[in-house]
Amino acid sequence: MGAGEESALHDGMYAIDFGLRQSVTNFDDRNALRDHIQDTLSVSIHRAAQWASQTWRFVHDISLDDLVVLPRKQAKVVAVGRMTGAYEYRPDSELIGPHTRRVDWRAVDIPRANFDSDLLYAFGGNLTVFRVRKDNAEERINAVTDAYLSDSPVPEPFPISDMDIEDDEAPSLDLDEYIADRIIERMRQKFSGHRLEYVVANILKAEGYSVLQTRPGPAGGVDVVAGKGDMGFSEPRLCVQVKSSRAPVDVSDYNRLQGNVRSFGADHGLLVSLGDFTRTVRNENERSFFEIRLWGPHELAQRLLDTYDDLPLDIRTDIPLQSRRVLVESGE
Repeated sequence: MGAGEESALHDGMYAIDFGLRQSVTNFDDRNALRDHIQDTLSVSIHRAAQWASQTWRFVHDISLDDLVVLPRKQAKVVAVGRMTGAYEYRPDSELIGPHTRRVDWRAVDIPRANFDSDLLYAFGGNLTVFRVRKDNAEERINAVTDAYLSDSPVPEPFPISDMDIEDDEAPSLDLDEYIADRIIERMRQKFSGHRLEYVVANILKAEGYSVLQTRPGPAGGVDVVAGKGDMGFSEPRLCVQVKSSRAPVDVSDYNRLQGNVRSFGADHGLLVSLGDFTRTVRNENERSFFEIRLWGPHELAQRLLDTYDDLPLDIRTDIPLQSRRVLVESGE
């Protein structure tokens, strides 16, 4: 839902658009809807069929109490809820589109990293409305949601097979999201403990910091110290704590880092986690935004991409990337 997602989540709604400016109840079947979309919006028959299929499914095929998953476009998080209302055409709505249904959103900010990669693949499609089946998808999404709401450890990874996506065609990938998810998966495979600290230290070095990676153990939760300037004495001076576990970091680690910032005489703290952070940590960070920065898995993946050419060869060997050129499409 893009720019309108905040309003939709706040109001307990889900909304779609596709340019259709009359109620879907005016059409007898999806073929009639497809023909209307093609005629009025001047799109190809393929595009009209795709939009009609998704709109029809949204109105007629999703039942009350069905699970609804919204990968949010403005943040690297996922909203999960249950469908609670029938279709309403609301042409004066301030939401992203006039075709709406009510949703009871259970959680609106679950980190993407909490979900298994096959679920992320399904979430990453460019289609707006589609159904995912197979491999206990609903049970697993609910388990992740329950764990997140209770600040419990995320469920163990599920054995992955191809997801079964019910639609006229499988959704095309959001390529940037897919690349980030694959980099995170590779980092979890290749970099644990002191090795991930080494990656973070070299990212900071590539960003212009003088860096010291501490020895394992004695620094009391500080894995890297970094400062600007040739000798590292200039501001900002950072204490960095790095967590490679899949489990979200809880508030005890956050509080420990705050204490270390003061005891080390640093200006700020940086908390890095491949398992992301609990809700409590995210909420706490809103109150100490100017003291502590959080790098979850997607922030870390983006920093790695931004500094990739300046990283040591051994890191680039473990995460081999190729430059890509993508055709910019215009028109149909």
